[in-house]
Amino acid sequence: MRRETLLDFFDDFASLRGVFLAHDNGFRRREHTYAEVARASRAFAARLDAAGVRKGDTVVFWSENRPEWIAALWACLLQGAIVVPIDYRASADFLRRVAAIVKSRLVLIGEEVEASSLDGSGADVWRLDQLDWSARDTVERASVSRDDTAEIIFTSGATAEPKGVVITHRNVLANIVPVEGEILKYRRYAWPFAPIRFLNLLPLSHMFGQSMATFIPPMLAGTVLFIHGYNPHDIVRHIRARRISVLVSVPKILDVLREHILRVAPIAAEMPPAGEHFLRRWWRYRAVHRAFGWKFWSFVVGAAPLDPALEEAWGRLGYAVIQGYGLTETAPIVSLNHPFSTSKGSVGKAIAGVEVRIAPDGEILVRGDNVTTGYFNRDAATAEAFEGGWFHTGDIGEVDAQGRLFIKGRKKEMIVTPEGLNVFPEDVERVVAGLAGVRDVAVVGARTGSEERVHAVVVLDPGIDPQAIVRQANLGLLDHQKIRGISVWPSGELPRTEGTRKLRRRELHDWLATGAAPRPYRASGRDCLRLRWPGDSHRGCPRSAVVIRSFPTLWPSSIRHRTFATPADLPPKAAGHPGGVVPPTPATEQIA
Repeated sequence: MRRETLLDFFDDFASLRGVFLAHDNGFRRREHTYAEVARASRAFAARLDAAGVRKGDTVVFWSENRPEWIAALWACLLQGAIVVPIDYRASADFLRRVAAIVKSRLVLIGEEVEASSLDGSGADVWRLDQLDWSARDTVERASVSRDDTAEIIFTSGATAEPKGVVITHRNVLANIVPVEGEILKYRRYAWPFAPIRFLNLLPLSHMFGQSMATFIPPMLAGTVLFIHGYNPHDIVRHIRARRISVLVSVPKILDVLREHILRVAPIAAEMPPAGEHFLRRWWRYRAVHRAFGWKFWSFVVGAAPLDPALEEAWGRLGYAVIQGYGLTETAPIVSLNHPFSTSKGSVGKAIAGVEVRIAPDGEILVRGDNVTTGYFNRDAATAEAFEGGWFHTGDIGEVDAQGRLFIKGRKKEMIVTPEGLNVFPEDVERVVAGLAGVRDVAVVGARTGSEERVHAVVVLDPGIDPQAIVRQANLGLLDHQKIRGISVWPSGELPRTEGTRKLRRRELHDWLATGAAPRPYRASGRDCLRLRWPGDSHRGCPRSAVVIRSFPTLWPSSIRHRTFATPADLPPKAAGHPGGVVPPTPATEQIA
């Protein structure tokens, strides 16, 4: 099967029968066949040509998931134009910065973005909802090669310069051709379940979301449904009513759905007897399967880490949970679990043509045709990311004897939200550090169950309200960057390395997770929490008492401003640290 460029896939799906894309915005539902999408793509390519968009020109996409997004993507590829997708939740300011970097003349927008915010941007703005599905214009397709750029995908920083990942036809082909090869082995067994319908909740601005809407479903002549909103009741209703087979989402959706199902079918919380036959177990949880509908059988998750306990919970109910590992720089798949041979806690084996190596420090290194050629106009960043042909992922992992990859954490400080969006701590820190009353700040990812949220650890001037700092900072941050929790560091200075003065983020993580004091630890000033035993000198405190001083949020009111005659009288969290600084439970304030 010929696969020289992505346009070869276009020729294949254009000849397929049946419904390809469906859209339900809460008011009306519409469907478009494979033939209609192909015809609309050719017509839109002709419109691009008439507007002067040529091979190598950039077109920015700023839209929610909708069928027109896919048609416009193929139109740009037919024309040889470079697609620059922006998450529809990003700000107009970020879009303008990206459009200026790539010198885009055209911006395609959806219905859920603020079009008026682009006034004066200098680029033409076309509405995707006005794409003409009845147009039949055509234009000669551009001559493209495997090494031509197909997309440039930018990271979303609020204050740092956006960094664009260059994705070529070769990169994407290296991802989807091996998947196609595996699907072809089993496709003849899929006819009883046809058509296989996918509910795709991943944004099309993400490479994985694109793959699971644009390239993978046509291999099965499947249908892709886009919906509005993420209410669990609505998701389950759509899955049942539309006879969905596969849900594509971030792991957070699985967590939300599990809570919903536990309310609808409490039997889901019960553990089955050990060794119970899968058919008997399926019958045990029939209320769950009735809620989703009998055709639904699989979750495909990406864009953020999946909690193994969540994977096990859905697997116990009889559903396949398929996850993989990848980055935008790997277009995006590095490894993938086989649908019929998943491994708990693993992100699967490297796909064909991709090499994975674990560096001495545990970092995952990747090499293959799927890896980006570099960052757009960022030679220094490109050189830093590669060494000897290997791409440094910044993630820590290990490979077992069967070649299965397990992710252990991240070497990079980047935070991945439950929605799969990336947050760079330095971006948030710049905003917080610029506020009056903030002496020092570090931003880390704080885990609550399977979720990771943006959390600020601050050193403040006396009398400064931490919640006021959060409110002020969040005014200058994008929605996914907003601070969700804050802790007041009990010392006068955050832990930093000697010489380079780099933040010791790992110690901050440990402090948030366990309350353990980092080493070395130095307390000073009115911000500290300190114990003094009888005989110790402490200005303003009686020598015959133990004194606990802290910000009000550090300790419960029951022990604030109290004195204790001996160490035995201390509460459990303070006992065991005589004569020194108490490692306090972090002064955490959760922000809704």
